[in-house]
Amino acid sequence: MTRKTSSALLRIKQDFQPLVGLLCIYATFSILSPTFRTLDTFKTIPTQSVILGTLATGSTIVLISGGLDLSIGSLFGLIAVCTGRMFLVNVPTALNVIFSLTIGAVYGALNGAIIVGTGIPAFIGTLGMMKAYRGIAELMGANRDMSQFPEAFQMIGSGYLLPISIMVATFILVYIILSRTKLGFNCYAIGGSNEMARRAGVPVKKYYLIYYTLGGLCAAISAIILASRLNFTNSAWGIGMELNAIGAVILGGTSLTGGIGGIGRTVIGVLIVTTLNAGLSHLGVSSSWQRISIGAVIIFAVWLDIMQRRKESKE
Repeated sequence: MTRKTSSALLRIKQDFQPLVGLLCIYATFSILSPTFRTLDTFKTIPTQSVILGTLATGSTIVLISGGLDLSIGSLFGLIAVCTGRMFLVNVPTALNVIFSLTIGAVYGALNGAIIVGTGIPAFIGTLGMMKAYRGIAELMGANRDMSQFPEAFQMIGSGYLLPISIMVATFILVYIILSRTKLGFNCYAIGGSNEMARRAGVPVKKYYLIYYTLGGLCAAISAIILASRLNFTNSAWGIGMELNAIGAVILGGTSLTGGIGGIGRTVIGVLIVTTLNAGLSHLGVSSSWQRISIGAVIIFAVWLDIMQRRKESKE
């Protein structure tokens, strides 16, 4: 077997591993819990995936490029507060949504600008911004709920069809970007080797700004959907969501070190997290043990990625 054939088979194996894992998880819970294997549960899982799925879409782009954004959970909370505050001063729904999306894009770009402008590691830069965004959200929200939004806004997150359609549209758009555009090609190139991409003439700093901007935009979409669905916002929203989003992306098979991944893998990763939560809830497992279980699965997924990378380097 040639090295090229061996590498292709390994890639196929990597692509199917998360899907096989998802099917095994679903089958296990279907056997263990009669209430889990109902049509209602099957319909609920995609609905529960909307918020995490949209947020993880932005994380997918950033991780493939070799970056990391720990601030998206706090940015999620900040955008939710901004949305609520704008409704308090009677900003029309359409303008509110546009402003909220703009805030997400601008703050995402700010993350990228800090990283490329100072040269500090993405982990440190976005960790600092995570704290900053959380503080701004708390100052603006004053730790109180803002509720009773217009009916036109509530329609965005209500029911099944529209929220899932927004999530799917986000998936499709990012899939096209990653697989059909120069922006996506350079995302993989930069993630595979930042230095090699720079030597090849790729404007790495410019593209990092775009990738982080898209990450912030996805955080805004996710926050808008949740605010609409629940008809209130709070400055405490988004705590820990960045880890859930990054974890879902990694579970889907996107490499934490960059250069490998895709939106299809993220869809599977999001469904794994949502199915695990739903299945454990049906079995009566507490939320604390659910977090422990998902944490263990994420550690296993990262370890598996490291082992596969080492195997590739030896071949």
